[in-house]
Amino acid sequence: MNNLIKKKTDALWEFLENNQARIRHLLGTDILIDKSAMITEIYIPAMLQHQKVFPKYKGINKGKTVVITGTGPTFEHYVPMTDVVHIGINRSIFRQDIRYDYMFVTDYDGEDDIFEKIFSCGYDLVKFFGVNYNRKGALIPEYLMERDNVEMYYVEGFNPDIYGTRIENSRKFVFPLDISTVPFKSYGTTFHIAFQFALWTHPEKIYVVGADSYGKTHAKGLDYGEVPVDCRIFIKPWRKMREFAEAYYPDIEIISLNPVGLKGIFKDVYSDGYKS
Repeated sequence: MNNLIKKKTDALWEFLENNQARIRHLLGTDILIDKSAMITEIYIPAMLQHQKVFPKYKGINKGKTVVITGTGPTFEHYVPMTDVVHIGINRSIFRQDIRYDYMFVTDYDGEDDIFEKIFSCGYDLVKFFGVNYNRKGALIPEYLMERDNVEMYYVEGFNPDIYGTRIENSRKFVFPLDISTVPFKSYGTTFHIAFQFALWTHPEKIYVVGADSYGKTHAKGLDYGEVPVDCRIFIKPWRKMREFAEAYYPDIEIISLNPVGLKGIFKDVYSDGYKS
């Protein structure tokens, strides 16, 4: 009898040992561990860091027009506006005819040329660099964070354990009211982060440029490879962003310049050059 009990016990422990991952998944402990890590590694550091960075930008652009430039193909058709605040993301810095006021970069990926260009632009530029644990290779090295005039921010990337396995599940997408106390929400693109910042500065108008959200290509001349995903996955989060902006910033006019995937989400305007 004792030998039988021992065999059963050994078999049970062997089963548990061989199925640890499955059992953790069934019990939900993996999700609890992930959420705990998110609090200690992202939310608490973000609360401390963002309090140093973002209060001074609250409402700083009241009465002004802000233009946010992405890097989609329609960015080629953008003729720089005058007397506006320009916010760029990633490789948009390589447009020589635009003098940016703010630049957002969330991922590193060994693209040193972006950072070299940002630091050598020759004019005052507020540089926002993100701390992104979302995937391997994305974390920007500390020596770049410590350079002059760099503002560091934290990102909570898309987490399928919390938001579901389908990025289209937009009813769970949320955006923070107060970016000075929590990390930015990013659903796959730095444009979402730059847009949240633009709302925080409370301008009269925001132009969305080069956020094509369609296909797998970028504007010419930015030295990009093919995008690894179909950019249409960003459309549903943009719709949620519109709902957020309409509820909390109804006095800000938001305009999509030459929209493709974002057609019908904000106010659509087409430039003469693009139409021709």
